[in-house]
Order: sequence, then C-alpha cells, then structure tokens
Amino acid sequence: MPSQMNEEDLSEVRAIIANSTLRSVDYYEVSARRNDGATPTEDSDQGRLTIEVQQRVDDTSFGIRLQATVVLPVGEATASVAGEYDLLNGVAPRRRALQLFANEVAVMTVLPYLREAIATITAKVFGEPVHFPIAERGEIALDVDDE
Repeated sequence: MPSQMNEEDLSEVRAIIANSTLRSVDYYEVSARRNDGATPTEDSDQGRLTIEVQQRVDDTSFGIRLQATVVLPVGEATASVAGEYDLLNGVAPRRRALQLFANEVAVMTVLPYLREAIATITAKVFGEPVHFPIAERGEIALDVDDE
C-alpha cells in the first residue's frame, strides 16, 4: 500500500509530471496456455489474478512494469507491459518521489494496456476474455521508501 504524501512529496510528484514524458508502452510478454482436456467455458470465475509492479530508474529515464498472471481451471495467462518515461530539463527526483509517481500516475497509465493484453489473449486461447476486477487506488502499487 502506498504511503501518504506530504507537501514535499506532492510538490516533487507534480514536478515529475511537468518534467517527464511517456516515451513508450512496451509489451514484454503476452501468453496463454490452455490445460489439456479443459473446455474453454470451465468455471472462469474460480481463478486467481496476481499483478506485480516493478520500477526501473536511471539518470535520465525511468520505467514502470506491470506483470499480470491469471490462473484458472481452464489454463494460465500472463502479460507483462511497461511504460517508459524520459526525465526532462535536468530533473533528478528522489527515489521516493519516483515511487509515489509510479503509484499515483504510472500504474494507472499502464494498467489499461495490461487489461487489454489479458482480455485479448484469454479470448483467443480460452474462448472467453478474462476481465480484471476494478482496482482501488493503491491496490496495485510499489512499496514506498520512508522519508
């Protein structure tokens, strides 16, 4: 769960928004495998969805990657999607500010691409698309460094 933002955090996140640009959205994996003998309409409500969040940072750019895995009686699907950002104007934010930006902005930027990837691949392989449940703010997040 992301931590609360103080005024300094909020100011830094706003500075990142003003001084960064989304360079690309990249797909690293989109795959699904149907279990032998499984029928595509088998109990699609009885499954497990996990979403992992990773962040990459260097001097001039950063990225956020979301990886979803869906395990159902019919089979398993995985998608991995990253948003790549460039830092502009020499801005060098603290690690904490980048983590907060990831949780408040970047996750919600990349999530629609991840949803679409899972829905498309599961429709093709399982016969019906898997749709993510609505995620509450902060439910899909990086751990944030203490101040």
